[in-house]
Amino acid sequence: MPELTVSLGQRSYPIRIADGLLETAAGLPVTGPCLIVTDDNVGALYAERLKQAIGRSECPLWQMPAGEPEKNLGRFAELLQAMAAQGLSRNATVLALGGGVIGDLAGFAAACYMRGIAFIQIPTSLLAMVDSSVGGKTAIDTPRGKNLVGAFHQPRLVVADIDLLATLPPRQLRSGWAEVLKHGLICDAAFFDWLAGEGS
Repeated sequence: MPELTVSLGQRSYPIRIADGLLETAAGLPVTGPCLIVTDDNVGALYAERLKQAIGRSECPLWQMPAGEPEKNLGRFAELLQAMAAQGLSRNATVLALGGGVIGDLAGFAAACYMRGIAFIQIPTSLLAMVDSSVGGKTAIDTPRGKNLVGAFHQPRLVVADIDLLATLPPRQLRSGWAEVLKHGLICDAAFFDWLAGEGS
């Protein structure tokens, strides 16, 4: 299985990239209580599969409507209340199952709850796989602007299951490819050439 490592000393973590990773999620480092955070689009497709894969039927699910407008203070407060209602402790793990909105919101809640608990990114969009799930960027939007309130909180693990891209609409796939191309244009000409089919 291809695996990269984000090197941050004691906060280093792996990024696993392959087909079918959701089905083999039994290897996820979830030992204590857990909470799956997702939206109603992704949840309908993958939440039960994730529960079965990790073998934790008692891992509760918190689900919200899909879309960037939902990444707000109100939803953030609802998620924190849900975490408290479930009695999550310091050894709990939040599983962020979704695109960038879910990763940002769930990651920020994990950063704030009990001054920081573990979370795992399971991105389901190409844009989230290549950008927002890596680097510990977590945040919510306010009426004054996007991502104005947040924290850097590194995930324990990033699981990029390529199979999950099969359910993405073409527009979201194009958004992800645009981010990949942008990276090549800005700082990696050889990578851009490879993407364009002109490199080795």
